[in-house]
Amino acid sequence: MKKLQKALALVCVGLMSITANAQDKPITTTPPMGWMSWFPFIDKINEKVIMETADAMVKSGLRDVGYKLLQLDDGWMAAKRDKEGRQYADSSRFPHGMKYLADYVHSRGLKIGIYSSNGMQTCAGYPGGYNHEELDAKTYAAWGIDYLKYDACGEKEKHTDRELHTRMSNALKATGRPIMFEICIFSSGTTHLWGAQIADMWRTGGDIVKFIDRTPEVTYKNWYGNLNQVVGKEAYAGNGHWNDPDNLIVDYPRNNKQTFEEEKAQFSLWSIVAAPLVLGNDVRNISADAKTILLNKEVIAIDQDKAGKQGTRAVADDQKEIWVKPLSDGSKAVVLFNKQDKAAQLNINFGDISTPKKVKVRDLWEHANKGIFTDTYSAQVAPHGVVMLKLTEPK
Repeated sequence: MKKLQKALALVCVGLMSITANAQDKPITTTPPMGWMSWFPFIDKINEKVIMETADAMVKSGLRDVGYKLLQLDDGWMAAKRDKEGRQYADSSRFPHGMKYLADYVHSRGLKIGIYSSNGMQTCAGYPGGYNHEELDAKTYAAWGIDYLKYDACGEKEKHTDRELHTRMSNALKATGRPIMFEICIFSSGTTHLWGAQIADMWRTGGDIVKFIDRTPEVTYKNWYGNLNQVVGKEAYAGNGHWNDPDNLIVDYPRNNKQTFEEEKAQFSLWSIVAAPLVLGNDVRNISADAKTILLNKEVIAIDQDKAGKQGTRAVADDQKEIWVKPLSDGSKAVVLFNKQDKAAQLNINFGDISTPKKVKVRDLWEHANKGIFTDTYSAQVAPHGVVMLKLTEPK
């Protein structure tokens, strides 16, 4: 009998291990790509806008190059929970409900994301998830939700953000539905120390555009400040768990003072640090310049490289930065960033980036092979702009 009990115990342990491994398996092994509603619409979203956005993501070609997540941010829900305590979509703005909308988004070959917060209220004042984690997770799973961005606003009766985010992570896993989970504690610079234990991605610091409802002037300094948040956190990123310096502000819809070259620079640098590529523009009215940037398959491939390595800042001074990312095929992606207000000739010494003395150089924005170079490579770079390269050792 004791032998039988021991054998059964081992079987139970084995089954528990299989379950745990199934739950812990990354939902996505490369950084998520998609679109979020907050920047273009703040909390004024509705069913029609979201359906039109889904259609536009298909028609524009965004879906087919990898932007497959459509996330509703704050403001989708009704002002109060229903009599059974459940969140539900505001019926005047989402007359067919969230399950209907999820089905529509899925029919377009996209995944749907949703937003909540770990306190009693969201940042925009709607019902948060506090003390409703299991109920909310089951509700999201029943609707067919694929992703949850979980914020840190609202009263939480002295519970820590880590505790409450862990509650929601466990509740999502318990549903049996694979739902990507993002931790959004924008005032924290330490989430990366524990985020991978419970989430697929986490914000590394503050909002890339602050006080959005006041229409601030948006410049390259917005994204450059957030880029610095990921420096030193490289070891915490990898397949299935990503540092997130916040969304792309390419084609930002209000008071956008960025140049085309500055927007290219953000896209390049987000790709080299393996950041989630989440759009913040109105894709129904996407500009031609934005398409040129956002549909660049060669740059996207750097972000989505299967090795999952976050690039590092190898060289930095007052005039330039050089960022390097090792790729799964043995080559390296390199970004030369010009920090000056004027165009400049920037130079890479291959020894500074641990590259062989002789390499084949491809320019990922010109889509051109530049030739084989020994020891160094130089390029003319626009003000606050970049040159992005792929360096490969010749055969």
